[in-house]
Amino acid sequence: DKTKVKEIVFTFAGQGTKSLDIDWGLFEFTPSIPPATDQNLVITQLPLVNPGIFSSAATVGNVMTSKTFMTTSYTGNSASSFGGTVYSYATPINLTTLFPSGIVFSLDNNGTVLPEVILEIKDENNNVWKAKLTGLSSSLQKYLISVSGNIEGIDKTKVKEIVFTFAGQGTK
Repeated sequence: DKTKVKEIVFTFAGQGTKSLDIDWGLFEFTPSIPPATDQNLVITQLPLVNPGIFSSAATVGNVMTSKTFMTTSYTGNSASSFGGTVYSYATPINLTTLFPSGIVFSLDNNGTVLPEVILEIKDENNNVWKAKLTGLSSSLQKYLISVSGNIEGIDKTKVKEIVFTFAGQGTK
């Protein structure tokens, strides 16, 4: 029945390496964002917030060491564990007016083996934009998220949560 198609398959056959470039989406896609090229960017402060934590089969903790700096610790008990830090706003914030030149923040992996972390931004209708922040190292590096260029699929004028998510087993 052509009105109830569940699957479309491209099949490779025969010996040897083969590859296809497919431009057909829309695909579910999580972009990767490396550290900013310009490490002299000025950090754009968030509106006042008390970061919370969330977890599933993991232990997560936040330690504030100043008004602008904190350390989040994560230990996952299994491969399916996850958790992280959530910046939650009772009154939604408008990213387009707060950060017209982009969101800039610094991250490092606090000397762990963590190479990347997931950043999620959620609007008041629970639509979520997600990106993988790559290239984490033991030294603070700045990341630039372009509100107009990177973030899509959410109402950027009514953001209720900004979330960093860790996943998997072990300390990160």
